[in-house]
Amino acid sequence: MGITMTACRNCGAPTAHVTSLNTADHGQYNIQKCGSCSWSGLYPYPVSGFLREFMPANEESFPSYDEDFEWKLFLTRRYLMDHDKVLLIGECPEKLKGRFLEEKIDLTVVSLKDYQQLKSSPDNQFDAAFIWYALDYAENPRDLCELTRRVVKSDGYVGLCTRDCGSYANKKKRVNLFSSGHVNFIDRQGLASLFREVFLAEPSSFLFDKYGDSAVVAFGKNADTPSEKPILKPLICVHYYLFSKLDDATGPRGRVSNTVDHLRALNVQADISLSLNPEAEGYDIVHLFHNSWEPQDGLSQLASAKQYGKKVVISTIYMDMSETRFIDRHLGRIFKTMSPSKMDQHLAALARGELQAGSGFRQNMVNYHTWSLGDDQRALFEMADRLLCFSFTEARQISLNLGISMPYSIVCNSASQDVFGHYGPEAFEEEYGVKDFVIAAGHLEWRKNQLMTLYALREHPEIPMVVIGAEGDSEYAELCKNWANKSTIFISQLKHRHLASAFAAGRVHAQVSWIEGIALSSIEAAMSGCTPVVADRAGEIEYYAEHGGYANPGSVESIRKSIITAWKNHTPEVRSETKKIYARPLHL
Repeated sequence: MGITMTACRNCGAPTAHVTSLNTADHGQYNIQKCGSCSWSGLYPYPVSGFLREFMPANEESFPSYDEDFEWKLFLTRRYLMDHDKVLLIGECPEKLKGRFLEEKIDLTVVSLKDYQQLKSSPDNQFDAAFIWYALDYAENPRDLCELTRRVVKSDGYVGLCTRDCGSYANKKKRVNLFSSGHVNFIDRQGLASLFREVFLAEPSSFLFDKYGDSAVVAFGKNADTPSEKPILKPLICVHYYLFSKLDDATGPRGRVSNTVDHLRALNVQADISLSLNPEAEGYDIVHLFHNSWEPQDGLSQLASAKQYGKKVVISTIYMDMSETRFIDRHLGRIFKTMSPSKMDQHLAALARGELQAGSGFRQNMVNYHTWSLGDDQRALFEMADRLLCFSFTEARQISLNLGISMPYSIVCNSASQDVFGHYGPEAFEEEYGVKDFVIAAGHLEWRKNQLMTLYALREHPEIPMVVIGAEGDSEYAELCKNWANKSTIFISQLKHRHLASAFAAGRVHAQVSWIEGIALSSIEAAMSGCTPVVADRAGEIEYYAEHGGYANPGSVESIRKSIITAWKNHTPEVRSETKKIYARPLHL
């Protein structure tokens, strides 16, 4: 069907008049809404001057979740391989092109005005395609998507990103919603529907807010046959900055992404909302991931979900941060300014749990917070319909520390079974020239406790040490490097498949954290055959039992003994057995 002034640009059905819009420089437009697919838009299609003015302005003001993060790079890192071919339709700044080059991705950029050139491109040539904000301005969005489908491989990945005109923030704008300088006004349901109809798959949608506006990413695979209707449609709510930086929060971000991927295998199609006011309409249940540092965000999200009458389950990821907050503030002075004798004295007190900082602060203080964090957590958990805990230890800590007893289930932390345990050591060994080492993978910060691990092994240069993680605190990172033995290698961050190769090359993974919600990196290391050495603070023993090593994070001797024992006892037989246990297929 041809496109006319009153036909929907998306589906061709008749549209109804909503309101009119006058622009100072580009004339008057009618806002028309489609009764069939719910898309709205400006009619007639705007003049070129309108597009030249508003397209770059909106791209610059709302390019991604925030200035440090790019969804395209996140999806590339998680789902694509080195040297995969990616098509990007839309704008791509030179800085972003450079980042794709660093990721070893073969990038082809096509502007919206030139997308018709895809007609002469070979079929099935791209491993992935991103249509980024181009649908907001396309005169024929379905034609754009269909041309893209033809050039993307079967089972290749597709990501569509648009402004979300149906979000809580944008709904409040009412008529002003249409004065944003966009041509098409698309909501989450409309974008998902287009994805299903053209790419024949049910996408996962990521919904997020910024500066009083919202956007949505629909992401999935290009399928050969229509997908089944999902048996359940949950909305997963996470704290708003979970995807804010590529080099930060890799564990929590991986945990949420793994959950979505594993649910898809059960024909349960989950969307992810980073909004403090999530739209729960149309979903069967809301699954909230608790942020131990800022439960107030979860309270806002839960209140919004309850307004829609939805059942809410919460992944508690509960951690008592009393000791960790003390360590954050006071451990550094031991390693920065003290003489060797003073260090020994204070480290001995630390190992006993008796370190003091003046008369006011002690290592063993409970709920050492500037506000009543426990009250917020208690209120959040009590309003849930069910709690999902990583371990029985975690459930017990919630009951004892918060004084509540709620219905709960044990849902173990997850990892990507398509990656860990499936890559050998060769790539890492060739790149870095080391094997049979102790590896510590995690954000470089006080909580992760790499400093104590490095200090414990400082007199054992015969044991190579590899530390992988972005620097969360430059002062802490410098201390780690100062106290590391000469054989230590520091690596900022690795993609999943490269990290899997590093785990396959190492013997022991040491993550003796002060506090953890069952570290994802330890699970991934075990899946790759490494012996995990973890702290004795949380529920890790329920995961690793006799296959892991355990240490007091405050005791240099305990850390040293556990790591060296695991390193000496690690044999090819131990690796094979560990990998067999932890990399086995899920029993769904």
